[in-house]
Amino acid sequence: MKLAIVGYGNLGKCLEKHIQADPQLSLAAIYSRRDIQHEKYLPLSEFSAKSDFDAVLLALGSYADIMQYKEMFNDVDTVDSFDTHAKIAEYKRYINAHKTRNLSVISTGWDPGLLSLARGLFSINADAVVTLWGEGISQGHSNAVRSIRGVADAVQFTVPKKNAEQLVANGVYDEKKLHDRICYVACNDADRQRIENEIKTMPDYFVGYDTTVIFCTPAQAAALKLRTQHRGKTLCLGKGFSASAQLSVDDNADYTACIMLAYAKAIPALKRDGFTGAADVYDIPLKYIADRALI
Repeated sequence: MKLAIVGYGNLGKCLEKHIQADPQLSLAAIYSRRDIQHEKYLPLSEFSAKSDFDAVLLALGSYADIMQYKEMFNDVDTVDSFDTHAKIAEYKRYINAHKTRNLSVISTGWDPGLLSLARGLFSINADAVVTLWGEGISQGHSNAVRSIRGVADAVQFTVPKKNAEQLVANGVYDEKKLHDRICYVACNDADRQRIENEIKTMPDYFVGYDTTVIFCTPAQAAALKLRTQHRGKTLCLGKGFSASAQLSVDDNADYTACIMLAYAKAIPALKRDGFTGAADVYDIPLKYIADRALI
């Protein structure tokens, strides 16, 4: 199966590594807005649905990039890890309105993605379904901060409150009240006040959260990026039962890449069975990606 990658940040590089290690897959091209030194590199401006690939892996940021370039991929099969929870429904509606022959598998990371499945399964007869994220780097939130004018580099850590699980047990279910968001930002001193305000007022990302902005040097931001671990825990509480699902990953981008590729390899079977438009993890039966022997 020939796969193209769009975007060559951490996620794109992890996708490349796993494609090269899988004898069922081959790398057709890497499209990027940046001029990268790679034998498979092509400028994103040259992207064409008629190119020689079977599917496209979108390793673009969710804050702006995927939405900005979504029209480019109307006529190809794609897989992405779009992770702006509040905009998934809007994104899905757009794809379903514009993609009638091809398939987009969307939001396939570990959250949204695998923990989404846990939330759905354990929500049966539940009074509360809550997810605690971190401590770990959020790729999507870090990309959102880096998109702000004047930011040279940035990294954002999501940190559960120290007493988060006790708060849930006491009836606090608003995830904005259960987490802190810590942003490390490298920028010019003159831009600090404006940038901090733009971060704290960014809808869907920081509004409503206890957000701390710490200014640092580009070297310090680069060093913080080496802390690739992340985790998530979903808690479901109901009358007569409780359930939890916990996931810890050594490398956020690497595990996201593995999940994306599992769904990419399912695309031929999904299309044979009539899937078109947008499909998220709720739409796709586990038989397409999991071993039936595990039932």
